[in-house]
Amino acid sequence: MLLRLIKCPGCPHRVSDQADRCPACGHAIKRGFLGRIGTEGTFTIAGLVVLIVVVLTMATMCARIVH
Repeated sequence: MLLRLIKCPGCPHRVSDQADRCPACGHAIKRGFLGRIGTEGTFTIAGLVVLIVVVLTMATMCARIVH
C-alpha cells in the first residue's frame, strides 16, 4: 500500500493520508464524501439512509392526501 502525504487543513504540516488526526495540531483529516470506514463513515451513511426514508415517507403521505 502506497502512503501519501497530504496537507493538514488546520496547519501547514504534511500528514499521512491514513491518519485520523494531524499529530501536530490535532485537526481531523477528512476522506471523501462518505469519510473513512469507521464511525464517521457509519454516521454519514446512517444519515443518508434516514434522509431517504423521511423523503419517501413524506412523498407517500402527500400522494395519499392528493388522491
